[in-house]
Amino acid sequence: MSNSCAVLTHSTCLEHDTGAGHPENKTRLETVLKAIDEAAIDGVAVFDAPRASEDQVLACHSQSYLDFIKKTIPSKKGETANLDEDTRVSSQSLDAALYTAGCAVKAVDLVLSDKYKRAFCATRPPGHHALYDGSCGFCILGNVAIAAKHAINHHGLNRIAIIDFDVHHGNGTQDILKHGGRNEENKNIFIVSLHEKDLWPYNTEENEICSDTMLNIPVPRDSDSSFYYDAFRTRALPALEAFKPELIIIAAGFDAHRDDPPQNALFNDPPGKQNLLEADYEWMTGELIKIADKYAGGRVVSVMEGGYNVNVLARCVVSHIKTLIRA
Repeated sequence: MSNSCAVLTHSTCLEHDTGAGHPENKTRLETVLKAIDEAAIDGVAVFDAPRASEDQVLACHSQSYLDFIKKTIPSKKGETANLDEDTRVSSQSLDAALYTAGCAVKAVDLVLSDKYKRAFCATRPPGHHALYDGSCGFCILGNVAIAAKHAINHHGLNRIAIIDFDVHHGNGTQDILKHGGRNEENKNIFIVSLHEKDLWPYNTEENEICSDTMLNIPVPRDSDSSFYYDAFRTRALPALEAFKPELIIIAAGFDAHRDDPPQNALFNDPPGKQNLLEADYEWMTGELIKIADKYAGGRVVSVMEGGYNVNVLARCVVSHIKTLIRA
């Protein structure tokens, strides 16, 4: 098995036009891709990934929701429409979402075929807020959920862990995999979400501390790395040790960084306020790799989520990829 890291992306992800002033815009991905290229990281192999199939999408979303997206997507380039109050779409947005989900699926295929130990998806739109039956918070499709279901349905895995360290709760991933609008709980998927307490999306379940397959760790506002390190050591890592995952999937949001910017004027909700630095993301990534090395043959798939100071996001992604390679 190669020690290098597959980086998956697709140019169509840049065609998802969210309109003037929207914080989730193509500059985020352009800056990340430029930083990866300029870093010339030894061991990185870059791939274009295929679109996710409708069957792969429908393993995590309802047919009625997919139909709604198709109906709402504008037909003309330059036009935009809203799937919800925060999630703006253009003529290429569904294709971008399908390629983003396809990158996550292909990343699972690569690490489970033993071609690469680890993979990172440099893509947009993000996905961890997308619900079983609707969009939410800039997110169209549940990328990490789709990847996890693919690992089960196509590769026959029995224990998959998803770890989400975005500043916002991964409510969509939880909705898809723990409720799904079908009262269907995927007991072979364990989700750990570290997120700022009492922050958007304000769902009560973000404070549901633990179940057999879900560990929510609300983080007090303005925390520094010491809270995260303690939460990892005393709660997240022991829970993962007990679960013994065969694959780790990271919902890699970097908006808990100290320098992530104030909330965009288009939205009324206050921004997250945490104080992590690149070194803290490296530490968390390294600890997750130790679990993967112990139980999953080192296999880790990471998918980009939030982060809205584009230069900080790019630095975090580069350090994250370097950790995926060297750890």
